[in-house]
Amino acid sequence: MDDPVQLLVALAVAGMLGRAAAPAWRNRVLAIAVWRRIRPVHVLGCVGLLAVVLATALTLMRFVPFASWGLGSLIGLDGNAVFAPLQEATELAEQARQPGAGGAAAPAAPGPDWVLLGIAGGFLSLLLVLFPWLAYVEERVFRAGLEHADLKSQVKAAFRFGIVHLVMLIPVGAALAIAVAGFVYGRIYRAAYRRALGAPPEFESPFGPRRIIETPARRARTAAVMTTTVWHTTFNSLIVLIVLAGFVLAG
Repeated sequence: MDDPVQLLVALAVAGMLGRAAAPAWRNRVLAIAVWRRIRPVHVLGCVGLLAVVLATALTLMRFVPFASWGLGSLIGLDGNAVFAPLQEATELAEQARQPGAGGAAAPAAPGPDWVLLGIAGGFLSLLLVLFPWLAYVEERVFRAGLEHADLKSQVKAAFRFGIVHLVMLIPVGAALAIAVAGFVYGRIYRAAYRRALGAPPEFESPFGPRRIIETPARRARTAAVMTTTVWHTTFNSLIVLIVLAGFVLAG
């Protein structure tokens, strides 16, 4: 709590995640459908995509001027703001373990710090629960409609997808690297759309029981968005699991 700016960012992110919880709960059938569709190919593909995104981000921030700058630089913060509540909570937990003024420090217990692991596990689990809905919203905004886009329009859509992530206080190089992932999602969307056009007119909706979608184009767009939502959710979840593994190993 020594840094009021970090605390404000953490509270703002916690508030946004809290607001996302209500629609995510109302559309929990969507989340279940997304998790059921994840296969080993999604995990392996996202491991490769994550490696490309990380390499792109590190290269840009190393060799391109201003690529290491971001909105967080203006307020003295580093990293992704989505993890700010976790960082703030763990810092408070660590401060609570410190001796008070004039007090004697208690000897550290051997083994992992279960308090910090519990905080990390709880917060990261919340993110995993919210990811399907958040990914679906982003896919509807940035990918739906790309079925008829030329290459230039696809690149522009991917660029917008990356740049909008600057609000999470990441560097410009990281945002441009996320645009690479956005371009890949766009290609996956277009392929899924073409496949869905040849599917039967009835399909399993992610929002409920089987129903008829009136036009093949509408049906194909819905199916394609669902496909990229699965990939997007897998990618984000992989990052969270890596962060959680880091807490476990550090503990």
